[in-house]
Amino acid sequence: MRVGVNKISLLSVAVGLANVGVHFERYNQGVLGPVTLKGLSGKDRDLTWQTWSYKVGMKGEQLGLHTVTGSSAVEWQASKVAQKQSLTWYKTTFNAPAGNDPLALDMSTMGKGQIWVNGQSIGRHWIANPAHGHCGPCNYAGLFNEAKCLSDCGQPSQRWYHVPRAWLRPSGNFLVVFEEWGGDPSGISLLKRTVS
Repeated sequence: MRVGVNKISLLSVAVGLANVGVHFERYNQGVLGPVTLKGLSGKDRDLTWQTWSYKVGMKGEQLGLHTVTGSSAVEWQASKVAQKQSLTWYKTTFNAPAGNDPLALDMSTMGKGQIWVNGQSIGRHWIANPAHGHCGPCNYAGLFNEAKCLSDCGQPSQRWYHVPRAWLRPSGNFLVVFEEWGGDPSGISLLKRTVS
């Protein structure tokens, strides 16, 4: 904190709320209680009654960083790709793999965010809870148990994201990822998926 006026920004995301159950329409998201700044010369300061403003969306969305035109309007740091850093935009270009096999992005090294290919939204990526438990042979008979008959234990439940070939050019395709939690973009790969 500096002497004088300081600006505090908070990010609130309303994704991933439970959408079932009794009175789920009353579930809240965001800053719901007092806002206290702790540790200023051993004192706490209540900021609850300060003037607060609310803004929908993020600057990168407003600038259209997911498009070639929008991404050209800002300066990107190309010398070193940040890893494990939250709230970061990444971009790269790639060539389409030869053939007609279906394609998928492997996002297993990333956390949570959004993906665009050539300005088209692939969707939100979110490495949801990996399956933990017994992944060996199983018997489906008996009572339901969420840990019963698991597959791919230790693997993220959402890893592969379909990329329509119709959206791709032979070369110079543009991939943009917005990462909320922090991940390792060097592990993102585009793979052919064979259907058997």
